[in-house]
This record gives sequence, C-alpha cells and structure tokens, in this order.
Amino acid sequence: MTFTSYAQNFEDVMLWRALRHVHAGRYIDVGAQHPIVDSVSKAFYDHGWRGIHVEPVPSYAELLRQDRPDETVLQLALSDKTGILELNVIEDTGLSTAVKKFADSHKARQGLAFKTVPTPTMPMKTALAYLAGQDVHWLKIDVEGLEEEVLRGWDSQVLRPWIIVIEATVPASTELHYKGAEEILLAANYQFQYFDGLNRFYVAAEHPELIPAFSVPPNVFDAVRLSGLANSELCRGLLEAHSNEKMALEESLRSVRKEASERESRSSEQIAELSAQFESSKHESARAEMQRLQAEARCSEAEARRAQIAAECSQLGIRRLEAEANAAQAMLQTAAMQQRLDAVFASTSWQITAPLRWLGKPARRLTSAVRDGRVAPGVKRRIKNVLQVTARVIVRHPVLKRGILAPLALAPSLRRRLRAMLAPPSAPATEIRTTGDVQLEMSPATRALYAALKSASRQG
Repeated sequence: MTFTSYAQNFEDVMLWRALRHVHAGRYIDVGAQHPIVDSVSKAFYDHGWRGIHVEPVPSYAELLRQDRPDETVLQLALSDKTGILELNVIEDTGLSTAVKKFADSHKARQGLAFKTVPTPTMPMKTALAYLAGQDVHWLKIDVEGLEEEVLRGWDSQVLRPWIIVIEATVPASTELHYKGAEEILLAANYQFQYFDGLNRFYVAAEHPELIPAFSVPPNVFDAVRLSGLANSELCRGLLEAHSNEKMALEESLRSVRKEASERESRSSEQIAELSAQFESSKHESARAEMQRLQAEARCSEAEARRAQIAAECSQLGIRRLEAEANAAQAMLQTAAMQQRLDAVFASTSWQITAPLRWLGKPARRLTSAVRDGRVAPGVKRRIKNVLQVTARVIVRHPVLKRGILAPLALAPSLRRRLRAMLAPPSAPATEIRTTGDVQLEMSPATRALYAALKSASRQG
C-alpha cells in the first residue's frame, strides 16, 4: 500500500520506516493541530492505526473530532501540574503557544495577531493514566516551547512509547531548544537517534531493533508520495507552482467557458433564427399545402360540375335523339299516310268516282231541296225519270254497274236517296222502317238496281 506523507518535515516517513511492521499500532500526538495539514498521524490513521490527540486550540480540537470520530481528542494543555494557563492562540497556524514572548515575536516579525484563551492543564501521567501497561508505538510532542514542562508531567515507568519525537528549536527559527527535555529522556533510558533539523528522535532502550531505521534521512527508496497539503518549505515551491498552474488553468477554463458561453449564446441565437425560419418555412409550407388543397378542391368541384354538365348533355342528347326518333317516326308515318293517300288518289275507284264527288255536293243540295219541298214537282219528276233511265242503262252494262256500285258503297246516304228516287210512281208505296231506312215498292228495273246496290254494300 502506498504511503502518503502529510507531515511538515517528513516525521511520518521516519516513523513509518521504523514501525511499518506493526499492525494497527497506537500513537499519542501532543499538539496535534489540524487533522490533515502538517499532520504526523494522518498517514498512520489511513493505514489503520488509532490514537490520542491532545489539542488545546478549540477550532483544531473540533476539526479533529469531526475528521477522527473514532479517536480520542483531549482539548487541554499538558504540563507538569494541573491548573489553568493563558494560551496565546494564533488562528489558522500551528504557532499557538503558552509562551508569551514567542507570541509577541510572531506578531512583531510576521504580523500574526493572537488572542489569549484560558486553557486547562494537566500532567501527562494523569491525563493518560488509562494507558498504563499498554503499548504506545510513538509519542510526538510539539507545543511551541513547553516540551520540557510536558515531559516533567510524564511517568516514564508507567507509559513507555517505543519512539519519542520532540520539537528541538525555538518556534519559527533554527535556534536549538531541547537541553532540558533531552535530560529527562536520557534519564528515562531513551537514546537519541536522529535530528531532522526541526525534531529530535529518541528510541526506548528496550527496542534497539528500531535504531537502524534512523541511519539515513528520507529518500527516494522510501517510496513516499507527498499529499500536497503540507505547509512545509520543502513543498512550498511545488505548492506555489501548482497553485499558479491551477490559477492559470482556472483562468483558461474561465476563458474557455466564456468562449463556450458566447458560442452557445451565438448558437442559441442561430438556433432561434433557424427555428424562426423553420417555423416560417413551415407556415409557408402550410400555406402552400392549403392553397394546393384548395386548388384540388376547386378542381374536384370543377370536375364534378363537368361531370354534371356531361350528364345533363347526355340526357339532352338522349332527349334530342328521342325527339329526332319521334320526328323520324312521324315523318315515316306521314310518308306512309301520304303514300296511302297517293295510292288512293291513283286508284281506279277514286278516278271513277271523281264525277260523283264532283256531283255529290250539288246532288246533296238538290236532294235537300226536294226533301224540303223547295223543288217543283215537274222538275222533280223529270230528274227522277232521267235517273231511272240512267239506272236501266247501268244495270244493262256490267262494267258500269260494277264501277257505280263500288263508289255508292262508300256513300250509304246517297245510295238510299237514289233508291228512293228510282222507285216507280205507279206502284203503291208501303212504308217499311228497317233500321231507320224507308223502303218503297219499286219497278222491276229499279228493284234490280237496288238489289245490286245492296249486294255491293254488303260486300263492302
């Protein structure tokens, strides 16, 4: 598993090199500060270790509780006695200290303001008494000048960490400040093994196997990665470069986003314009389609009207043909009638009876005059005699008889008048009414003419 260093000066690398063989070890971090930034314990915590944090600054104690809910956080200051001290808190730094002159120096040199917070104090042997007889694999003490007072409250016979790391310089300087603390450690049977320029490492006499791990400083063979969250000067250049690169990338990203936003805005405008054009085109298409449908409707209407007119024309044509047929039939009938009339006019009977038709009207007038008594008796007698003589002549000639009987069959009234006129005067007249006719007794010649006329009439 890769080891990532979070400590300020690779303290965690040196401790991991010596204790990596320990599974789920325990540590005590006095002056723990931030749970991640410049943390000596963070890498061990990630590898399954658990421990106790002693942190008097309220904000850092709360961050530790939030980030390490399964660890013990003591919000107090360790010292050689129980009581209250004035802690000079410099926010957001690891420089908070109970030594007033150090706080004043930070303010004078770096302009770091501080505030004084009353903080309870307790000896280590009292605060951590519950760890008596248990293994503690490392103890780190970084309390900004009070390291010696912390060790004076320690009972080295009850609590014996395998390795003790103690800050050995005046805060924020290279001035060494460890003599009093080292005397206590040496007296507790610990051996000094390594100085990293800021801290001194001591190994308990009962664990000499750990001494070889401190023969050389951290190096490439430790296969360590930096977290990038430390405030160490060793990482500052990389952090600044990274920060500058990050800022440049962010600026580039903002520029890209701005350009993308502008492009998006332009695209949105173009899309809106295209959408408007498309909508307009759709409207134009809809209008064109509507016009096309209207034109089709008009064409359909015109076609229906044309079909109606064609049907009407067809009916008119049929009626015209019927009229023409009726006219032709009438013409044929007229022609037939004319033909029959022509045949009648050309017939022998028509030509023979022509004198009778010519004499018919005067005869009817003469007959009427005789019947009404408007003709003198002598004239009537002479006419009757002439007709009787004529009748005898006709009877004697068969051809004349046939020629005169046929027309008389067509004129019954005339035939009756002739019979009445040709009756002989000497014969007594006996009036016989038969079907409306008056029959008189006639002479033999008249009777013979009458019989011939009657026979012709029946044949007709």
